[in-house]
Amino acid sequence: MIFVHEFGHFIVARLNKIDVSVFSIGFGPRVLSFRDKKGTEWQFAIIPLGGFVRFSGDDNIASIKTQVDTNSDPSNSALFNEAPLIGRLSTVLAGPLANFIFSVLVFSFIILVQGVSVSDPVIGKINKFYEANYDIKVNDKILAVEGKKVSSFSEIFSYINKSGTEMSKFTIKRGASVREIEIPYLLQPIVEAIEPLSAASLAGLQIGDVFLTVEEKNLSNFNDLREQIINSEGRSLKVTIFRNGQIIQKSIQPVLSPTENKNGDFASIYRIGVAGGPIFYPPRETPNVLNALILGADATVGVIVASFKGIKGIISGQVDPKHLSGPIGIAHAVSDSINSGLLALFSLVAIISTGIGFVNLLPIPILDGGHIVMMIYEFFSRKKPSEGVLRFSMIFGLVLLLSLLMFTTFNDISRLVLFFKF
Repeated sequence: MIFVHEFGHFIVARLNKIDVSVFSIGFGPRVLSFRDKKGTEWQFAIIPLGGFVRFSGDDNIASIKTQVDTNSDPSNSALFNEAPLIGRLSTVLAGPLANFIFSVLVFSFIILVQGVSVSDPVIGKINKFYEANYDIKVNDKILAVEGKKVSSFSEIFSYINKSGTEMSKFTIKRGASVREIEIPYLLQPIVEAIEPLSAASLAGLQIGDVFLTVEEKNLSNFNDLREQIINSEGRSLKVTIFRNGQIIQKSIQPVLSPTENKNGDFASIYRIGVAGGPIFYPPRETPNVLNALILGADATVGVIVASFKGIKGIISGQVDPKHLSGPIGIAHAVSDSINSGLLALFSLVAIISTGIGFVNLLPIPILDGGHIVMMIYEFFSRKKPSEGVLRFSMIFGLVLLLSLLMFTTFNDISRLVLFFKF
């Protein structure tokens, strides 16, 4: 993701005829490097916590022209500081933009592989537990629910018995025959998704697991599970789950975490980090490339909006900053995603890429957003910020980022301690 970001800077700098002296993945002493035909040194450095592109005439974090450049021809646009404002601005913006474009492409790829749901009321996928215990099969076509005719898959959820405890009557067509069957409330305690770094992840839950009991109490639907967890007050819960034909006993300790309500505000409740799903899903079909790109763009925008809401929640005090993660947490999240499958990993990659682009646009000195603020000042004042302002702001930004890195790393280590304790 760092490479994608820095390559965005690099390629637009080349288009703006700005020379790039160093393209680095990582910081500190170089481990491996080579120089291309245009004089750019490509290197891997020993500290893998980011990367950078260094432009000619931009040899320090404040982008202050060095003594070597003072005798250069002011018309020489090969130097970053001497390039036109639009060239510098587009070069800086190119990094976050590259991350967003990459995210759109990755999300679009996932959508092309997974497909999109069709509207026909046909069963395309069933949770194994309910397929084994009820008379329901893949490719069954649902004709009616509780005597009410359905013409689309979404209508099924409008007509089911919503008491959560009683069975619903379905009229289905299987092959040439039509039959009546009974199915429990569709939103059963099924694990459809698992949050990285969550209690469910630490407990080793897997997608497709079905919760049967919590503290020896039977569960009738997903809301039963949710209520048990919310009311746990953080106590470790003994649960029974069904997985691949086996009954498994586990202990899970809910964690107080922020969740967004209908008003867009955050409230802290006890959670284990699982999302539920219905007993069955419709078939999926592959969309055309244009529709996949549109959906990929929507997903990327969704991550950006969620990031804004998260920052707003932290500033307002609704979200505890202890939930922020750093490099260790990201590594753990990648591990969790790999265990959930390659598509889950690709999804995390797209989310991280969007996050890198978003964070770099924040108006913090040393980040791209901080440089953009300085360029906006230059545009309106018709002069560049003074050297003193640049140095102070960049040192402030560096201290802020290092402090944030230390804080998030502390959060990650605290979660790991909880994991080993658990």
